[in-house]
Amino acid sequence: MGSLDYPAMRMSIIVLILCSLALGAAAFLFVPTTQADAERTVTTEQAAADAGATVLPTDPKLSVEPK
Repeated sequence: MGSLDYPAMRMSIIVLILCSLALGAAAFLFVPTTQADAERTVTTEQAAADAGATVLPTDPKLSVEPK
């Protein structure tokens, strides 16, 4: 006399499990994957230009280098 003795409850649990499996499979198959960062051959300047930005130096060059 468990709580899963009702056929409608069993059917709804089976439907929920099948829906979650179907959504998981769809996400796995249809969500695009991106390349790993190590495989890309894009420099910082190229990536900034693609985004419409420019890369500026953070510190000005020293007029006299320390010894």
